[in-house]
Amino acid sequence: MPPELQREAYLVARMKHIMIYSKKVVTALLLALFTISSLGSQAQSIGDAKNGRKLFKSNCGACHKLDKKVVGPALAGVTERRTSEWLLSWIKDNAAFRASGDADAIAIYEEYGGSAMNAFPFLSDQDINDILQYTIDGDPVVVPQGGTVATAPAAEPADYSLQILLTLGVLFALLLAILMKMRNTLKIVKGEDPETLIDDLKGIWGAFARNKFMVTIATITVGVFFLAELYFFLMGIGMEQNYQPVQPIAFSHKIHAGENKVDCNYCHSTARNSKHSGIPSTNVCMNCHMMIDGSEITTDAGQLKYDGEPSPEIAKIYASIGWDVDEKKYIEGFEQKPIKWVRIHNLPDLAYFNHAQHVTVGKQKCQTCHGPVEEMDELYQYSELTMGWCINCHRETKVDIENNAYYEGVHDKLEEKYHGEDITVDKIGGLECGKCHY
Repeated sequence: MPPELQREAYLVARMKHIMIYSKKVVTALLLALFTISSLGSQAQSIGDAKNGRKLFKSNCGACHKLDKKVVGPALAGVTERRTSEWLLSWIKDNAAFRASGDADAIAIYEEYGGSAMNAFPFLSDQDINDILQYTIDGDPVVVPQGGTVATAPAAEPADYSLQILLTLGVLFALLLAILMKMRNTLKIVKGEDPETLIDDLKGIWGAFARNKFMVTIATITVGVFFLAELYFFLMGIGMEQNYQPVQPIAFSHKIHAGENKVDCNYCHSTARNSKHSGIPSTNVCMNCHMMIDGSEITTDAGQLKYDGEPSPEIAKIYASIGWDVDEKKYIEGFEQKPIKWVRIHNLPDLAYFNHAQHVTVGKQKCQTCHGPVEEMDELYQYSELTMGWCINCHRETKVDIENNAYYEGVHDKLEEKYHGEDITVDKIGGLECGKCHY
């Protein structure tokens, strides 16, 4: 066979080889894209974890924890053990679900000694998905100034970002290899020498470096990105929103302020007439817990939860103050041990906040700053408590002047000055620096 024909046959065979190789790569590409889309759909959030946390605390927290078995099983990772459809049916009405003959539902019922879980027909599908998302994400972990916080661990959500990036990287490399083979084949046809990847990279970098416009755009982009990251980093310093430390006693604001309607000012009595709201002394706790020791608490099945003994958390109060449970009296000569509560709401030393000014004069509810405490089993910092947050509140909050003895002498003057306008806190000096800073 003449050399020309041999060369042509070689090139035809090479092009066929490249085409077969390309088909395989395209097939792999389509398969990978399908896999990525599937993983992406799995990785998507099924609900709002923040709302789910509230719903969990108010509906599920009495019997379930994320990290340990209580009355019911630990719920961390429950979405990996059961399908969403199964969980929806179980949570809404587990009795009807068992009656349908579901083997898993019946097995769980028997595992827990025939103790039926409450039905929650009033929860929507989205509400349940929010709760399930909370079991995936867990509680927010915030590192306060000066220490770390231990929070309930939860199953980490499936993160496929690394797999996706690696897959895309491999696909890019394969496509690049195909293009290089095709280009070098064409160069051989033209009688030119083939080029390597390094030669290509050098050419691309050289073209980029010689283009002043592209260099300028790249520099500006990198600079803007860096400054934005620096800004958000600096703005986050000192931010402790959602800070939720572990307390020495698992005190539930939901039970006290929510279910039993105990006035916040009963325990935090100094909030009415002092800068500080104050931490209630153990004696305040004993006003109720002399008689209420938690021994009467029962499970859903009607059994005594602590076998008629005081609740372990209330027992900590007794151990602190020296209370004899059997004799129902204080132990003589007992050396009391203070309960070392962990402060949640911390303002910097340069800031001045007066509770009495806001509670007594401003007639603000505790929830204005502290959020829905009546729904919180474990208290956490609800608001930002930043200077900007306080300033916005002073600009928006109307001053209750009428029937307020504090403003008796300035009522008429303010009405004359503002002619019926809404009188907000900033209009009576609420934005003066010296009001909040020493």
